Amino acid sequence: MFKRLIFNSEMIDFLSLTSNRISDILIHGSSDLILEEGNFIKKEDDDFLSYLPKSKYGKVDEFDPYEKGIGRVKIKIGRFIRKFISEKSFITFSINDQTIESFVNSFKSYFNSTTESIKIVEGVEILKWYLEENYYTPNGNRFGSLWNSCMRYYDRNKYMRLYTKNHNIKMVVFLVDNKVRCRALIWDDVVDLEGNTYKIMDRIYSVYDHDVILFKKWANENGYIPKWTQSAKTEKIFDIGGVPSTIDFIIKLESYDFGYYPYLDTFKYFSQRKGTLSNSRKWNYDYILIQSNGSVEPEPDPEWDEN
Repeated sequence: MFKRLIFNSEMIDFLSLTSNRISDILIHGSSDLILEEGNFIKKEDDDFLSYLPKSKYGKVDEFDPYEKGIGRVKIKIGRFIRKFISEKSFITFSINDQTIESFVNSFKSYFNSTTESIKIVEGVEILKWYLEENYYTPNGNRFGSLWNSCMRYYDRNKYMRLYTKNHNIKMVVFLVDNKVRCRALIWDDVVDLEGNTYKIMDRIYSVYDHDVILFKKWANENGYIPKWTQSAKTEKIFDIGGVPSTIDFIIKLESYDFGYYPYLDTFKYFSQRKGTLSNSRKWNYDYILIQSNGSVEPEPDPEWDEN
Protein backbone atom coordinates (compact mmCIF):
# COMPACT_ATOMS: atom_id res chain seq x y z
CA MET A 1 0.00 0.00 0.00
CA PHE A 2 1.31 3.45 -0.96
CA LYS A 3 -1.02 5.36 1.44
CA ARG A 4 -1.46 8.08 -1.19
CA LEU A 5 -2.63 8.33 -4.77
CA ILE A 6 -0.04 8.44 -7.54
CA PHE A 7 -0.89 10.15 -10.84
CA ASN A 8 0.99 10.54 -14.11
CA SER A 9 2.29 14.01 -15.04
CA GLU A 10 -0.71 14.88 -17.22
CA MET A 11 -3.10 14.31 -14.33
CA ILE A 12 -0.84 16.13 -11.86
CA ASP A 13 -0.91 19.21 -14.11
CA PHE A 14 -4.71 19.09 -14.26
CA LEU A 15 -5.21 18.59 -10.52
CA SER A 16 -2.70 21.30 -9.65
CA LEU A 17 -4.45 23.85 -11.87
CA THR A 18 -8.02 23.04 -10.85
CA SER A 19 -9.30 24.96 -7.83
CA ASN A 20 -11.53 22.28 -6.37
CA ARG A 21 -11.83 20.49 -3.02
CA ILE A 22 -11.70 17.16 -4.81
CA SER A 23 -8.39 18.03 -6.50
CA ASP A 24 -6.85 18.91 -3.15
CA ILE A 25 -8.01 15.62 -1.61
CA LEU A 26 -6.70 13.55 -4.53
CA ILE A 27 -3.28 15.21 -4.49
CA HIS A 28 -2.72 15.75 -0.78
CA GLY A 29 -5.19 13.40 0.90
CA SER A 30 -3.83 11.12 3.63
CA SER A 31 -4.92 7.51 4.02
CA ASP A 32 -8.03 8.49 6.01
CA LEU A 33 -9.25 10.80 3.23
CA ILE A 34 -8.71 8.47 0.27
CA LEU A 35 -9.56 4.87 -0.52
CA GLU A 36 -6.58 3.28 -2.20
CA GLU A 37 -8.46 0.87 -4.43
CA GLY A 38 -5.54 1.08 -6.82
CA ASN A 39 -2.89 3.48 -8.00
CA PHE A 40 -0.78 4.79 -10.90
CA ILE A 41 -3.75 6.72 -12.25
CA LYS A 42 -3.81 8.29 -15.69
CA LYS A 43 -6.33 9.72 -18.16
CA GLU A 44 -7.68 7.53 -20.93
CA ASP A 45 -9.86 8.43 -23.92
CA ASP A 46 -12.99 10.54 -23.46
CA ASP A 47 -14.07 10.87 -19.81
CA PHE A 48 -12.23 7.84 -18.45
CA LEU A 49 -9.31 7.21 -16.14
CA SER A 50 -7.45 3.99 -15.58
CA TYR A 51 -5.61 2.64 -12.57
CA LEU A 52 -3.61 -0.39 -11.49
CA PRO A 53 -5.66 -2.31 -8.88
CA LYS A 54 -4.06 -3.37 -5.60
CA SER A 55 -4.13 -7.00 -6.70
CA LYS A 56 -1.66 -6.10 -9.49
CA TYR A 57 0.85 -4.10 -7.39
CA GLY A 58 3.26 -7.03 -7.60
CA LYS A 59 3.86 -6.20 -11.28
CA VAL A 60 5.28 -2.75 -10.51
CA ASP A 61 8.81 -4.03 -9.98
CA GLU A 62 8.86 -5.74 -13.37
CA PHE A 63 6.69 -3.55 -15.62
CA ASP A 64 5.83 0.09 -16.22
CA PRO A 65 2.69 0.47 -14.05
CA TYR A 66 1.10 2.82 -16.60
CA GLU A 67 1.38 0.54 -19.63
CA LYS A 68 -1.45 -1.54 -21.03
CA GLY A 69 -1.67 -5.29 -20.70
CA ILE A 70 -0.84 -5.60 -16.99
CA GLY A 71 -4.41 -5.59 -15.71
CA ARG A 72 -5.23 -1.88 -15.51
CA VAL A 73 -8.87 -1.00 -14.84
CA LYS A 74 -10.71 1.67 -16.82
CA ILE A 75 -13.31 3.79 -15.03
CA LYS A 76 -15.37 6.94 -15.69
CA ILE A 77 -14.15 10.03 -13.88
CA GLY A 78 -17.33 10.44 -11.81
CA ARG A 79 -17.27 6.83 -10.62
CA PHE A 80 -13.57 7.15 -9.85
CA ILE A 81 -14.27 10.00 -7.41
CA ARG A 82 -16.88 7.99 -5.53
CA LYS A 83 -14.62 4.94 -5.46
CA PHE A 84 -11.39 6.61 -4.33
CA ILE A 85 -12.56 9.31 -1.87
CA SER A 86 -13.47 8.20 1.64
CA GLU A 87 -16.70 8.82 3.48
CA LYS A 88 -14.77 11.01 5.89
CA SER A 89 -13.79 13.28 2.98
CA PHE A 90 -17.39 13.49 1.81
CA ILE A 91 -18.49 14.60 5.27
CA THR A 92 -15.54 16.79 6.27
CA PHE A 93 -15.31 18.70 2.98
CA SER A 94 -19.03 18.67 2.11
CA ILE A 95 -18.54 16.70 -1.09
CA ASN A 96 -21.88 16.17 -2.84
CA ASP A 97 -23.30 15.48 -6.29
CA GLN A 98 -22.86 19.12 -7.32
CA THR A 99 -19.22 19.17 -6.20
CA ILE A 100 -18.52 16.02 -8.20
CA GLU A 101 -20.33 17.37 -11.26
CA SER A 102 -18.28 20.56 -11.08
CA PHE A 103 -15.07 18.51 -10.91
CA VAL A 104 -16.14 16.35 -13.85
CA ASN A 105 -16.93 19.46 -15.91
CA SER A 106 -13.49 20.85 -15.09
CA PHE A 107 -11.95 17.55 -16.18
CA LYS A 108 -13.82 17.60 -19.48
CA SER A 109 -13.10 21.25 -20.20
CA TYR A 110 -9.40 20.88 -19.41
CA PHE A 111 -8.79 17.84 -21.60
CA ASN A 112 -11.24 18.62 -24.40
CA SER A 113 -10.36 22.29 -24.98
CA THR A 114 -8.19 23.22 -27.95
CA THR A 115 -6.87 26.52 -29.25
CA GLU A 116 -9.19 26.03 -32.24
CA SER A 117 -12.00 27.16 -29.93
CA ILE A 118 -10.39 30.59 -29.51
CA LYS A 119 -11.29 33.43 -31.88
CA ILE A 120 -10.29 37.06 -32.35
CA VAL A 121 -12.94 39.77 -32.09
CA GLU A 122 -12.53 43.47 -32.76
CA GLY A 123 -14.40 46.75 -32.95
CA VAL A 124 -17.82 46.92 -31.31
CA GLU A 125 -17.87 43.13 -30.90
CA ILE A 126 -15.36 43.56 -28.08
CA LEU A 127 -18.05 45.37 -26.09
CA LYS A 128 -20.45 42.45 -26.47
CA TRP A 129 -18.06 39.95 -24.94
CA TYR A 130 -17.21 42.23 -22.03
CA LEU A 131 -20.82 42.11 -20.79
CA GLU A 132 -21.53 39.72 -17.93
CA GLU A 133 -24.73 38.54 -19.61
CA ASN A 134 -22.44 36.82 -22.13
CA TYR A 135 -20.22 35.10 -19.53
CA TYR A 136 -20.11 31.35 -18.99
CA THR A 137 -21.87 30.07 -15.86
CA PRO A 138 -21.09 26.36 -15.25
CA ASN A 139 -24.06 24.85 -13.43
CA GLY A 140 -25.34 28.38 -12.88
CA ASN A 141 -22.23 29.35 -10.87
CA ARG A 142 -20.14 32.50 -11.18
CA PHE A 143 -16.48 32.16 -10.28
CA GLY A 144 -12.97 32.76 -11.53
CA SER A 145 -11.21 35.99 -12.43
CA LEU A 146 -13.66 36.60 -15.30
CA TRP A 147 -16.54 37.03 -12.86
CA ASN A 148 -14.46 39.43 -10.75
CA SER A 149 -14.04 41.85 -13.65
CA CYS A 150 -15.17 45.36 -12.75
CA MET A 151 -15.76 46.11 -16.45
CA ARG A 152 -18.43 43.44 -16.92
CA TYR A 153 -21.40 45.68 -16.13
CA TYR A 154 -23.64 47.18 -18.81
CA ASP A 155 -23.25 50.77 -17.59
CA ARG A 156 -19.46 50.51 -18.02
CA ASN A 157 -19.57 49.39 -21.63
CA LYS A 158 -19.40 53.03 -22.73
CA TYR A 159 -15.97 53.37 -21.11
CA MET A 160 -14.39 51.06 -23.68
CA ARG A 161 -14.69 53.01 -26.92
CA LEU A 162 -10.89 53.13 -26.77
CA TYR A 163 -10.89 49.47 -27.80
CA THR A 164 -13.39 49.86 -30.62
CA LYS A 165 -11.69 52.84 -32.28
CA ASN A 166 -8.12 51.49 -32.47
CA HIS A 167 -7.25 48.80 -34.99
CA ASN A 168 -4.20 47.65 -33.05
CA ILE A 169 -6.37 46.61 -30.09
CA LYS A 170 -8.39 43.39 -30.35
CA MET A 171 -9.57 40.67 -28.02
CA VAL A 172 -9.40 36.87 -28.03
CA VAL A 173 -12.31 34.95 -26.56
CA PHE A 174 -12.92 31.29 -25.78
CA LEU A 175 -16.62 30.61 -26.27
CA VAL A 176 -18.55 27.64 -24.88
CA ASP A 177 -22.24 27.45 -25.79
CA ASN A 178 -21.80 31.00 -27.18
CA LYS A 179 -20.70 32.27 -23.78
CA VAL A 180 -17.27 33.65 -22.83
CA ARG A 181 -15.25 31.28 -20.66
CA CYS A 182 -11.97 33.13 -21.10
CA ARG A 183 -10.87 36.42 -22.68
CA ALA A 184 -7.82 38.62 -23.09
CA LEU A 185 -7.04 41.84 -24.91
CA ILE A 186 -4.32 41.62 -27.56
CA TRP A 187 -2.20 44.55 -28.70
CA ASP A 188 -0.39 44.86 -32.03
CA ASP A 189 2.48 47.18 -32.94
CA VAL A 190 3.79 47.46 -29.39
CA VAL A 191 7.30 48.96 -29.19
CA ASP A 192 10.08 48.55 -26.63
CA LEU A 193 12.79 51.05 -25.64
CA GLU A 194 15.05 49.88 -28.49
CA GLY A 195 12.32 50.30 -31.11
CA ASN A 196 11.58 46.59 -31.55
CA THR A 197 7.96 45.75 -32.38
CA TYR A 198 5.92 43.08 -30.59
CA LYS A 199 2.43 41.65 -30.28
CA ILE A 200 1.24 41.36 -26.67
CA MET A 201 -1.47 39.33 -24.95
CA ASP A 202 -2.79 41.22 -21.94
CA ARG A 203 -4.06 39.83 -18.64
CA ILE A 204 -6.10 36.65 -19.11
CA TYR A 205 -9.52 36.54 -17.44
CA SER A 206 -11.07 33.09 -17.09
CA VAL A 207 -13.66 30.99 -15.34
CA TYR A 208 -11.22 28.10 -14.95
CA ASP A 209 -7.59 28.67 -13.99
CA HIS A 210 -6.41 26.03 -16.43
CA ASP A 211 -7.68 28.05 -19.42
CA VAL A 212 -4.75 30.40 -18.78
CA ILE A 213 -2.50 27.63 -20.12
CA LEU A 214 -4.72 27.31 -23.20
CA PHE A 215 -4.50 31.04 -23.90
CA LYS A 216 -0.74 31.11 -23.42
CA LYS A 217 -0.47 28.26 -25.89
CA TRP A 218 -2.58 30.21 -28.40
CA ALA A 219 -0.39 33.28 -27.84
CA ASN A 220 2.77 31.31 -28.59
CA GLU A 221 1.20 29.78 -31.71
CA ASN A 222 0.15 33.19 -33.03
CA GLY A 223 3.20 35.29 -32.27
CA TYR A 224 1.90 37.04 -29.13
CA ILE A 225 3.80 37.42 -25.87
CA PRO A 226 1.60 36.72 -22.81
CA LYS A 227 2.01 38.13 -19.32
CA TRP A 228 3.98 36.02 -16.86
CA THR A 229 1.29 36.22 -14.17
CA GLN A 230 -2.31 37.34 -14.53
CA SER A 231 -2.27 40.41 -12.33
CA ALA A 232 -2.54 44.17 -12.77
CA LYS A 233 0.51 44.55 -10.54
CA THR A 234 2.89 42.76 -12.90
CA GLU A 235 2.50 45.07 -15.89
CA LYS A 236 6.15 44.82 -16.93
CA ILE A 237 6.74 41.07 -16.62
CA PHE A 238 6.12 38.89 -19.69
CA ASP A 239 6.48 35.22 -20.53
CA ILE A 240 9.08 34.86 -23.25
CA GLY A 241 9.82 31.23 -23.99
CA GLY A 242 8.86 30.20 -20.46
CA VAL A 243 11.16 32.78 -18.88
CA PRO A 244 9.87 35.82 -16.95
CA SER A 245 11.19 38.91 -18.73
CA THR A 246 10.84 42.56 -17.69
CA ILE A 247 10.21 44.86 -20.67
CA ASP A 248 9.09 48.49 -21.02
CA PHE A 249 6.50 48.87 -23.80
CA ILE A 250 4.60 51.68 -25.47
CA ILE A 251 1.76 51.67 -28.00
CA LYS A 252 0.60 54.52 -30.26
CA LEU A 253 -3.15 55.01 -30.52
CA GLU A 254 -5.13 56.11 -33.58
CA SER A 255 -7.98 57.50 -31.45
CA TYR A 256 -7.61 58.52 -27.85
CA ASP A 257 -9.74 61.60 -27.13
CA PHE A 258 -12.77 60.20 -25.29
CA GLY A 259 -15.06 61.28 -22.51
CA TYR A 260 -14.50 58.00 -20.64
CA TYR A 261 -11.67 55.49 -20.40
CA PRO A 262 -11.52 51.85 -19.32
CA TYR A 263 -9.60 50.39 -16.42
CA LEU A 264 -6.33 48.99 -17.82
CA ASP A 265 -4.27 46.17 -16.35
CA THR A 266 -1.04 46.56 -18.28
CA PHE A 267 -0.86 49.59 -20.59
CA LYS A 268 -2.17 51.89 -17.89
CA TYR A 269 0.13 54.92 -18.31
CA PHE A 270 -1.73 57.27 -20.65
CA SER A 271 -0.29 60.29 -22.43
CA GLN A 272 -3.27 62.31 -23.62
CA ARG A 273 -0.95 64.79 -25.30
CA LYS A 274 0.92 62.17 -27.35
CA GLY A 275 -1.85 59.59 -27.71
CA THR A 276 0.13 56.71 -26.21
CA LEU A 277 -0.33 53.98 -23.64
CA SER A 278 2.60 52.33 -21.89
CA ASN A 279 3.29 49.78 -19.17
CA SER A 280 6.11 51.80 -17.62
CA ARG A 281 6.81 55.13 -15.96
CA LYS A 282 9.88 55.42 -18.20
CA TRP A 283 7.61 56.87 -20.89
CA ASN A 284 5.92 60.27 -20.54
CA TYR A 285 2.34 60.03 -19.30
CA ASP A 286 -0.45 62.24 -17.95
CA TYR A 287 -2.74 59.76 -16.23
CA ILE A 288 -2.83 56.21 -14.88
CA LEU A 289 -5.97 54.49 -16.14
CA ILE A 290 -6.99 52.32 -13.19
CA GLN A 291 -10.34 53.88 -12.32
CA SER A 292 -13.51 51.81 -12.60
CA ASN A 293 -15.75 54.85 -13.15
CA GLY A 294 -14.39 55.83 -16.57
CA SER A 295 -12.59 58.95 -15.37
CA VAL A 296 -9.00 60.07 -15.68
CA GLU A 297 -7.34 61.16 -12.48
CA PRO A 298 -3.68 62.03 -11.83
CA GLU A 299 -3.61 60.07 -8.55
CA PRO A 300 -5.83 56.96 -8.86
CA ASP A 301 -6.25 54.24 -6.24
CA PRO A 302 -3.10 52.04 -6.45
CA GLU A 303 -4.80 49.05 -4.80
CA TRP A 304 -7.44 48.48 -7.49
CA ASP A 305 -6.74 45.22 -9.28
CA GLU A 306 -9.78 44.32 -11.36
CA ASN A 307 -10.61 44.94 -15.00
